[in-house]
Amino acid sequence: MSVTLEQKLRHERAAEQALQAGQLRQALDHCVEAAKHGLALAELSGGSIAEAYAEDAEALIALAELLRGKMGAVTPVSREGGSATPASDKAWRLQERPKFRLADVAGMAEIKRILEDDVIKPARHPEAYARFKVKPGGGVLMYGPPGNGKTFIAKAIAGELDAAFFNVDPAQIKSKWVGESEQNLARLFAEARAETRAVIYFDEVDALLSRTGNQKVNVVTQFLMVTDGVMASLAGNEMLLLLAATNKPWLLDPAVRRPGRFGKHVYVGLPDAEAREAIIRQAFAGMPTAPHFPYAQAATVTEGFSGADMSAVCDETARRVAAREIAEGAAQTIGWADFAAARDGARPSVRPEDLAPYRDWQAGADRDGDAGEG
Repeated sequence: MSVTLEQKLRHERAAEQALQAGQLRQALDHCVEAAKHGLALAELSGGSIAEAYAEDAEALIALAELLRGKMGAVTPVSREGGSATPASDKAWRLQERPKFRLADVAGMAEIKRILEDDVIKPARHPEAYARFKVKPGGGVLMYGPPGNGKTFIAKAIAGELDAAFFNVDPAQIKSKWVGESEQNLARLFAEARAETRAVIYFDEVDALLSRTGNQKVNVVTQFLMVTDGVMASLAGNEMLLLLAATNKPWLLDPAVRRPGRFGKHVYVGLPDAEAREAIIRQAFAGMPTAPHFPYAQAATVTEGFSGADMSAVCDETARRVAAREIAEGAAQTIGWADFAAARDGARPSVRPEDLAPYRDWQAGADRDGDAGEG
């Protein structure tokens, strides 16, 4: 077989075009041919170049197995040989639908307004939006520093919509088995489609759908195929909402961030004073606090703290008071001095300079034409 890089790339382009046209057999054939050329090029090369060709060929083989599976049952094969053990279909499923609502999210008034207007209302009133050709569903990417309640917001949205909630960790999708990552993703969407209303939430989505050198032949490709097909096939009162969270949005493949996938971007930053006060009030709810505890002052002295930092300070405050009650043998209440002492012993986990990359990324996304808020 005469082998050239140009022939390999030609088959890859043809495979991509066939996928877009829904021609699975042609896409499969071109993937196989591209993989053959890739393996041959690996044998002719050396060092890191050979490794790159080999990895690329494995990805092409994985996509070919996935396509073959869509046309007929196929058992995934490990790189080491043998059969794969399918992941549990229920691994990403909560036992009960979330009961809380956006109102239970402390503060974040602007974020909740965006989600209410752009996500909740279209899902609740599809007939009104259909008149203006606005289709419910799509995807929302929540990004920002860690520890600020992105997962809690996702669950609250599912609660608002009374939807089945699929909480997906990248480890539940990714697999060492050739082709199984793609099949796990297809299985997830198939299970979600079995529900009339469903929310799929991808936590740390950058670990699953990161930018790669060849985005046409990995799990990103399968994600694009599945989401485009599923969203286009929704009918009647069916609803499927995609939510994702990341602390590193700049690692995401650009194709994933486009409208119809995770096209709306919502920045979930450090809590403002109103949110910090609400977090403290929620943390101390049901606890014995001193009369007229200065919640507003407590919020002021914790500026720059994340939601997780706030929870840690409140927990440390409660521990200090509980220890004092045991030591003194008399009932105690949480006072300002207790909170201030816990606050003085804590440090924010997010530095001011840590926030700059999020501003830079959103500015770049806006220049590139990505949709979203931020």
